[in-house]
Amino acid sequence: MCAIALAGLVLWGTTPEAAAQTDASKAAVTACEAEVTDTVLQMRARDAQQLEFTSSKRMLVPTQNDEVGVKGEGRYRRAAGGTVSFTYSCAFNFKTGKASGALFNEVGPSPVSNAAAWQPDMSRLSPEDCELAVAALLKDKHPKGSSLAFNSGSRQLRPAANARVLLLGKGSMERGPGMRASAFTYQCEVDDRSGRMLQADATLQ
Repeated sequence: MCAIALAGLVLWGTTPEAAAQTDASKAAVTACEAEVTDTVLQMRARDAQQLEFTSSKRMLVPTQNDEVGVKGEGRYRRAAGGTVSFTYSCAFNFKTGKASGALFNEVGPSPVSNAAAWQPDMSRLSPEDCELAVAALLKDKHPKGSSLAFNSGSRQLRPAANARVLLLGKGSMERGPGMRASAFTYQCEVDDRSGRMLQADATLQ
């Protein structure tokens, strides 16, 4: 009887507000991961199969304007064999119930130009910071853009003046709903000593 009474208290302790927050979080995760799935399948076409998300790596980050950010990790199996891991992020609007700004970044080695002659301090460099700045820049230039993806295999590091590093890469995005994906190039200037991102630039082709 005591166990039953305690169970009843636990159930009664679940407030409508808490239940609503749980439902909203589930909706955000479902919508964002569906948006990321569409982006991966569109960018990688038939090469991406059996896409999975790692629930233990999932994280919700509250933002402004009734939105929440969803971040996490996943992987997919390539048609030719082997798996590809990736990180992803997305924004979910509680008012509209829609997800937007889906990004996925395949995890892999980053090529380094002229590595024998020059080696940057990789412990301070963050490609993710660069790509977030590029994504924000492209979103400002193309507010209706979507399905933005970065090609981690295209990354290159080059030395620049004043102890700085240039991180260059490629990606693709749709300029507007229903439009075909367009390629873009980008570069970020980073302070090699502190790892601080100084400037980002992107060109949509």
